[in-house]
Amino acid sequence: MTTHGSPIIAPSELRSTPSVVVCGNFAVKELLCDRPPPPNLHTNGEDDYYTAGVVEFSSKDKRTTTDTPAVYTSRTLTKYMELINSTEADQLDILVFPEYTLNDIETATFVPDPFHDIAPCNHLLYDPIVRDLSCLATIRKLYLVVNLVEKAHCPEDYDWRACADNGLYHFNTNVVFNRQGVVIARYRKYNLFDEPGINTTLFSSRATFQTDFGVEFGTITSFDVLFDEPAMELIRSGITDIILPALWISGLPFLTGVQVQQAWAYRNNVNLLAAGASYPEVGSTGTGVYAGKRGRIVSVMNHNAETKLYVASVPKIGRPQAEVKKQPVIKYTPAQMSNLKMLRDPIDGYTTVELPLTMDEKFEASLCHERVCCKFTIDYELSAPITTQQFYRYRLAAFDGARSFQGFAESRVTVCAVLACTGTTLASCGTRFESGANTVPMVVFNSIELKETVDLEGSFLGEQKYMVLPTSLDTSILPLEVDEFEYSERDVTTDGKLIVEITHKLVKPRSDLYSFAIWGREVVQEFSSGAFSSIGSTCLMIAAALFAIVLNNFN
Repeated sequence: MTTHGSPIIAPSELRSTPSVVVCGNFAVKELLCDRPPPPNLHTNGEDDYYTAGVVEFSSKDKRTTTDTPAVYTSRTLTKYMELINSTEADQLDILVFPEYTLNDIETATFVPDPFHDIAPCNHLLYDPIVRDLSCLATIRKLYLVVNLVEKAHCPEDYDWRACADNGLYHFNTNVVFNRQGVVIARYRKYNLFDEPGINTTLFSSRATFQTDFGVEFGTITSFDVLFDEPAMELIRSGITDIILPALWISGLPFLTGVQVQQAWAYRNNVNLLAAGASYPEVGSTGTGVYAGKRGRIVSVMNHNAETKLYVASVPKIGRPQAEVKKQPVIKYTPAQMSNLKMLRDPIDGYTTVELPLTMDEKFEASLCHERVCCKFTIDYELSAPITTQQFYRYRLAAFDGARSFQGFAESRVTVCAVLACTGTTLASCGTRFESGANTVPMVVFNSIELKETVDLEGSFLGEQKYMVLPTSLDTSILPLEVDEFEYSERDVTTDGKLIVEITHKLVKPRSDLYSFAIWGREVVQEFSSGAFSSIGSTCLMIAAALFAIVLNNFN
């Protein structure tokens, strides 16, 4: 019998946990089986912290290799093993790998339904990749979160949509193994971003799991973070710790990887463990651990492809006495970050006004666009007289209207922003100076106050749900620290109308600002049609991003 996409398994094999790990399952068994188990450094429910690891993993080889998919997957699994078996991982309670770095449709694998409490380590009916990961979690005694391309028999449950000719679904799936190697959670990505051959479930699902250190996690994947379901459903259900494997294609000036991660964790006041696929040539990077409104613990935006494990001590939500043990900021120069090729948001329809280049100026302006009005109060000065050297100029912007996410989703967006520009026109905003350009930090912002008001009768917070983020970015493509800004929301009545008033303030001087904004997105979701393909390749997602980046740079 086929059970929820798993292979045929006899009833006696269900709900079994291995007592002995079969080391012969491993592709490189000497990595683990010949090494003593890690010391017992794990936390429990009484501790204020748990220890998390997030991996920034280079996916460049996956896109450029001439290996067969099977050879690539085997070679990459060995790299996963090396990270899991590293001394840095000895202390981990939970370890998270990014999206789309281990396998593809050609090497898709069955994954047990968590309902059955299966540890596939000793189940030869499962593919070696799933067995090995299960054994790894068991030997290393950690919770392991790995993103896989999963296959499942079609049809499944009550899904009446047409099946592919081969009778299989293919899902972008986060798989969670507990310390005993049991699959305890399985989340199939619901909001796809150019993923040919990948299916969605009929409805979004909330995938959560409880740990032995007293924290319940939810998991989503990459593009999901900009949608109501299942991301905000998890928040509304009370989940305080979120896991986010990602292959994020960054876009200026509002949607770069770490920028979105920190803003989302801050706005929802949740711990976020984000693991990013690393391929800067197409805009893919961004890994970090964030402690809600208390900010990032560690984060990185890379200009070169990287494979590295980052370890963080994460204070549990609800433990205000737990100090946030922030790690030094990993920050590269604007010239180095020019190697990170990024998309440009479609901002050319914004209503804008240029910030005048005047010494020792306090500037106020109001801009409206459709339902949104933005009030700007800016205290700034010029660090030096105007020179012939290149420097960023700034425009104030307001927007309320439709936008496309590279054609893979459409939504209404509201924006109030201060934007850096390489010239005097709006077309130059959201761009950067060429690599190695000799630029000077001309404008010093002492303080900024953005005040956005939106007509609630226009359904801003009604049936048309919006997600609002306080976003910021400096010229090294990192967000500002949380002690550098203040953010608030409140409902007010003006002229008999109920409106929402959102305030975002810069409270510490900055001379390297790239953007400072209130960014909101309508998150109403349509019923998933789930068109099925037979075989496709995630390489097309990268190819589409690369083409868009080249086109942006050409223009």
